[in-house]
Amino acid sequence: MKLNKPLTLPVQYNHLLQSFIYSIFPQEEATFLHDIGFKHQKRVYKLFSFSQLQGRSNYDKKNKTITFADEVVLTVSSILQNLIEKTANNVLLSKNLQINGQKVNIQGIEFRDFTIPEDGVIHIRAVSPITVYSTYKRRDGRKATHYFKPEDRGVFEHLIEENFVRKYETFTGEKLPQQSLVGLKPVRVTERDKVVTRYKGTWITGWLGEYELSGRPEHLHFLLSVALGMKNSIGMGLCLPKDILPKRD
Repeated sequence: MKLNKPLTLPVQYNHLLQSFIYSIFPQEEATFLHDIGFKHQKRVYKLFSFSQLQGRSNYDKKNKTITFADEVVLTVSSILQNLIEKTANNVLLSKNLQINGQKVNIQGIEFRDFTIPEDGVIHIRAVSPITVYSTYKRRDGRKATHYFKPEDRGVFEHLIEENFVRKYETFTGEKLPQQSLVGLKPVRVTERDKVVTRYKGTWITGWLGEYELSGRPEHLHFLLSVALGMKNSIGMGLCLPKDILPKRD
């Protein structure tokens, strides 16, 4: 996206990006995803996600804002191919796109698809933080949330897989076997990759970094399209094959 002037946003800007994305979705699809979604028992999945904004930026510690200088890249992903195509058309035809009341111009759209290797192993990088957690009640009856780290491999990996199964079965109607289907191994994840995001008053812990993802190619393609872990529709868990991304410092 080309910026008419520097784009200044609060550091915690996920809700603003989410609002922008819903505004560029086709109206019917946006209403369905926002109000209804794909239901699995008590859970609801939107089956889309988006990246953090990528571009030259400056952080203002005093005001807790981030300013992007001239252009930014935003990646939106979904298994709903028709949604992506209609959204691209909407964006190209729109002349009044705004993020947080600031005008932006779409300079170009790039459709990215990728091939999963036949051996079912692919190296990925998180372009928005992956989050998985469990909730429980304290002794005083209050609800608490525990966020897991990639180094908690048994639990972190299991929750990623469990979440994938629910999304896949909800979307396809196909029952998956009770066996290991998806593997996730941290390859390059440090404390610098920890991201704490505030979304509508709730603090959410997630992790960037690089990982090795393994499983059946069709499962991995689905998983990368809908994003890993939880809270995807607020901009969490989007990962891309490492070989289509710029090198990491």
